[in-house]
Amino acid sequence: MLIRQKVITATIFTCIFIVILATTAYILAADRIGREQLAPQISRSFADIFQLQLQQNPDDILALKAIANSMVQHYQIQEIAFYNAKNERIIYVCSNTCLRNAPIKFNPKSVKHRIASNHHFIYSLHSNNSDTPLRLIIESKIGLARFFYADTASTALLIVSISTLLLFFLYNSIRFWQRSPYQNLLMTIEKIQSQPDNSIRFDLKDADTAKLSEALNTLIIINEDRKIILTKEKEKAESARIRAIRLSNETRHTNEKLAREITIRRSVESQLTHTRSILDSIIDSMPSALFTLDNNGYIIQCNQQAADWLACERHPLVGKRLSNYIEELKDFNTLINQSLTENCVKKIERLKLSLPIGTFPADIAIYPLKDNNLQGLVIRIDDISQREKMEEVIMQTEKMKSVGGLAAGMAHEINNPLGAILQGIQNIQRRIQVDNEKNKEIAASHNLDLKAMTGYLEQRQILKFINNIQDAGKRAASIVSNMLQFSRGNQKQLSPTLIKDLIERSLNLARADLELKNITIHLSYIDETLLFHCIPSELEQVILNLLQNSAQALSHYQPSHTDENWTPQINLSATQDNSHTYIKVKDNGPGMSKEVRRRIFEPFFTTKDIGAGTGLGLSVSYFIITAHHHGELEIESKPNQGACFTLKIPNQPLLPKP
Repeated sequence: MLIRQKVITATIFTCIFIVILATTAYILAADRIGREQLAPQISRSFADIFQLQLQQNPDDILALKAIANSMVQHYQIQEIAFYNAKNERIIYVCSNTCLRNAPIKFNPKSVKHRIASNHHFIYSLHSNNSDTPLRLIIESKIGLARFFYADTASTALLIVSISTLLLFFLYNSIRFWQRSPYQNLLMTIEKIQSQPDNSIRFDLKDADTAKLSEALNTLIIINEDRKIILTKEKEKAESARIRAIRLSNETRHTNEKLAREITIRRSVESQLTHTRSILDSIIDSMPSALFTLDNNGYIIQCNQQAADWLACERHPLVGKRLSNYIEELKDFNTLINQSLTENCVKKIERLKLSLPIGTFPADIAIYPLKDNNLQGLVIRIDDISQREKMEEVIMQTEKMKSVGGLAAGMAHEINNPLGAILQGIQNIQRRIQVDNEKNKEIAASHNLDLKAMTGYLEQRQILKFINNIQDAGKRAASIVSNMLQFSRGNQKQLSPTLIKDLIERSLNLARADLELKNITIHLSYIDETLLFHCIPSELEQVILNLLQNSAQALSHYQPSHTDENWTPQINLSATQDNSHTYIKVKDNGPGMSKEVRRRIFEPFFTTKDIGAGTGLGLSVSYFIITAHHHGELEIESKPNQGACFTLKIPNQPLLPKP
C-alpha cells in the first residue's frame, strides 16, 4: 500500500470515529432530556387534562376512559390507572407493550417504591362530587423512540458518505498533483531510451523534482563518459580474446598430454598403494612384533603388534631407540652389530621380556635388510608363552600317564597282600565263633571254654580291633578298585552308570587328598536307582577337579564376617528329570568376581600362585562335559558368597549329527 493510500485510509477512519462519537453524544443528551424533562412534563399535562374533565363532568367515566385511550397512543405512555375515592381502580388502559403493573386496589404503602423511580408518576386529582382526592397513576417509557435512533443513524451514515466522497475527491486531486512532475520525468526517460544518441536532459523548472532532475543529468553525463571508456576497453578486450584463444588451444594440447601422464601415474600409484596396503595388512596381522632399525639402532618402522606391546602409537616410535623401550636388548648390542656386519641371521631364544603389557618369554630373530639403498636390520619378537604352557602340559600329561601306570601297577601289587589280610581276618572271625562245630571240637580237646574266651576277647576289645582291621582293609580295597578304574583312560564309550555309585567313587578318591580332610563334605540323598549314560572315568575326573578346586579355595579363605559357626563345607547333590541329570558341587568359600567368572573356563587361566596350577583343570572339565557328553557346565558365584558348579548331562546319549 502506498503512503498516500495509508494517509487517506487513516483520515476516513478518523472521520468515521468522530461521527460515531458525535452521534453517541447526541443520543445520550436526547435520552437525558427525555428522562428529566419530557417524560415528567407529558405526564403532568395528561394529569391536567384529567383534572379539567373531572371539573367539567366528573360522572362521565366513558369520557375519561376515551381520554386515557388517546393518551396511551403516545409512545412514552405505557399504562394509565385511575382510582376513585374508595381507592378502587375504575379505569385501566395500557399500550401494546404494557406490563400490567398497576394494582387493582390503591394502597399508598405498596406504591411508595414506585414514586422513587423516574418512570412512575402518581397524581392526586379533585372532583366536585367528593372531597377525597382521586388517584391517577401514569406509567411512562422514558427511553427514546426507535424512529429517533433510525433517523439519527441515517443522518450519521449520510454525513459519513458525503465526507468519504469529499476525501476521495481530495485524494485524487493530490494524486494528480503528485504524479504530474514524475510523469514528466518518465516521459523524458522514455525519450532518452528511444534516442540514446541525442543529448537529451531533464527539465529543472519544476521545484519538486529539480534536485532529482539535476542528479539524473549528472548520471547521464557520467554514463556517456563510461560508454566512451567501455568502447576503448572493448577493443582491447577483443584483441586480448584473440590472444587468449590462441593460448587456450596451446594449453589444451598441453593439458591433454598432462592428463594422459597423470592417468598413468595414478594407475601406478593405485597399484603401489594397493600393494603397500596388502603388505601392511600382512605385517599388522602377524602375531609377532616387527621392528625395522637403521645402523644406529633407531626405529624406522614397526607393525601394530609392536606398538600394542609397547602400549603406544606407532608413529611416535619412529626415530626412537628400541633399547629405550626394551631394556633387555641392551645386553645383546654385540649380537645385533654382528648380524649387521656379517649379514647373517641371529637368534635369541627364551628371553624374558618386561613390557608395559606384562612379562613373558620370547624368541627374538635378527636379520639384516636385503636392500642396497637402505642399510639396517629387522627384529622379530615372538611371544612363546603359549608354547611353553603347551610344553608344560605335554610334560604334565606324560607325567600323569606315568603316574597312572605306576598307580595301576601299585594297585595290582597292593591287591595281593590286601587280599591275604582280608582273607586272614575272615578266617580268624570264623575260628573264634562259638557256634562252629569244628571250633567246639578243638576247644574241647584243649579243655578251653569258647564262651569264656569270647568274653575275654570282647572285654579286651580284641574283636573290635579285628573288625576295625577288616573295615580298613575293605576301604583300602575300595580305594584300589577306584584307582584301577580311574587309571583306565581308554574308555570313550558312553555306558549306563548309576549316579550314586559314580559320586561315591569320586568321593573315595577325593578323600585321599590332604586338603579335603579338614573340610566337611555333605552328600545329599541320591536315589540308588537313578541311571544315566556317561563315560565314568571322565566324569570322575571332572567331579574330582571341582572338589579339589573348592578345597584349594577354602584352604586359605577367612570370611570377613565374624560368624563363629562358619566352617569350610562342600555340598554335593544330584537330581534328575525326564531329559537331564544335574550334579551340583557347591562351597561356601571366597567366590569369584565377574571378570574371573567370565574367564574361568579358558585354557591356562588360573588365579593360583605361579607353579601351583596349570590352569587346565576347569578347561579340560568343560571340554569333557560339552564335547564328550553334549552337556553344559555352568558357574554361579559372587564375591564372598561361595561358588556353585552345575553339570547338566543328557540322560540318553545324543545321536551324532549327520
